[in-house]
Amino acid sequence: MKNQPKPVNTHFNLGKDFFDITTQAQFPDHILRFRNNRTAQIIGLDKLSDEEWIDYFGKFNRYPGVIHAPLALKYHGHQFGHYNSDLGDGRGFLLAQFLDKNKVLWDLGTKGSGQTNFSRGGDGRLTLKGAVRELLATEFLSALGVPTSQTLSIIETGENLERNDEPSPTRSAVLVRRSNSHVRIGTFQRLAYFNENENIEKLLRHVTKNYFFSKKHDASSCSLAEDFFLESVKRIANSMGRIIVSGFVHGVLNTDNFNITGEVFDYGPWRFIEYASSSFTAAYFDYNGRYSFGNQPEAALWALTQLGKSLKEFISEERIIEILNQFSKNFHLSLKRHFCWRLGIEDINSNDLNKIMHILLNESEKNKIDYCSFFYDFYGGSDSIIDCLKSSYGSKYKVKKFLLVTDILKSNISLNGSSEKKHMLDQSRENLLINEVEKIWKQISLHDNWNVLEDKIQRLRALGNVLESKKIINF
Repeated sequence: MKNQPKPVNTHFNLGKDFFDITTQAQFPDHILRFRNNRTAQIIGLDKLSDEEWIDYFGKFNRYPGVIHAPLALKYHGHQFGHYNSDLGDGRGFLLAQFLDKNKVLWDLGTKGSGQTNFSRGGDGRLTLKGAVRELLATEFLSALGVPTSQTLSIIETGENLERNDEPSPTRSAVLVRRSNSHVRIGTFQRLAYFNENENIEKLLRHVTKNYFFSKKHDASSCSLAEDFFLESVKRIANSMGRIIVSGFVHGVLNTDNFNITGEVFDYGPWRFIEYASSSFTAAYFDYNGRYSFGNQPEAALWALTQLGKSLKEFISEERIIEILNQFSKNFHLSLKRHFCWRLGIEDINSNDLNKIMHILLNESEKNKIDYCSFFYDFYGGSDSIIDCLKSSYGSKYKVKKFLLVTDILKSNISLNGSSEKKHMLDQSRENLLINEVEKIWKQISLHDNWNVLEDKIQRLRALGNVLESKKIINF
């Protein structure tokens, strides 16, 4: 039976304390560059014609059943440690919400859709390159089993934009993402900033009912706040563990870029690491390495601490600290589980995992051990070691300090079917370093050649199929 779209107006029903009604930009052109039918299918939108698609996701006409105009969401946040009360949706808005067949609530949010009351002098636009980069990030993260927003649509809009960090003028686009909530840590920070405790409670009930499926959303506000805070800590810790295993650097982990459901979203200067390095940064303006690869878990815990402070009228300081102390345990559990998942082994001793990560972080660059290739080369653990070390590419693993890694992996049991997967992975080795991203963009920028991008997406999805990432995240 066809999955029928089920639009709802859940966030709109919270009231205007949580958003501003805004108006979409009028663009001179609408060229459909990408439509994600895999993601659209989940909410029943995959059967739209291209004309209908552009109508809803480029011109932003209301989908039947959506009763509101676009909503520019209100939030504050810490940016590189400094509180900013002038934030909010400045070049995007909440377009619509849909329930899937399992009654999971999904937001459709925009990026580059025009100015709002929160634009702070910006033009409210998105570069086409920025849209392509976000698409690539979400596709590779999905393949690697990281919970992320999904890029639903990219439509080129026919404007020339001036940017300091791109050769200008550069092409413009509007992007629509599907995300499991757009409620940020900064959303709660804003309400606490204005001492809007009634609205904090209202938002707590909204989130726990619609995103956490808590049967206790009618509980006392204090009990509700504790349950919500603990769940957010667990989910964000889980995402951080998977991010580290994936070798991803978000770039700007400000508190307004943390979704309280733990889903990673809002990509700017992201990178995937070539060699494991704690100090590697993605943003050229991150001068002190606040959001470097190795600092990301600490940044997440710091952001969650700010969320805890926003709930201080509902949770005691002692209990906030107790809940924050759950982060480390959940992060390391996630790191361990996802390391095993990506390496195709049943389990690994926590101390052994720490030793492997320490060696990778200290030996990768000097011995040219590509972080991503490590997981392909040793997929299946003990079953892959001999073949890998005999190969020409395996010689780099024979250095003295890396022998401990192979010794540890020899004792780990391979998952059933890992040998068959190893063979398939050898045909589906994918990475996404900055040089490849730039080459893909160059083909689009200079030749309007979209085939290279489309081919990359198909190869990333093929990798995800081999790893069966669909079993652990929702595309």
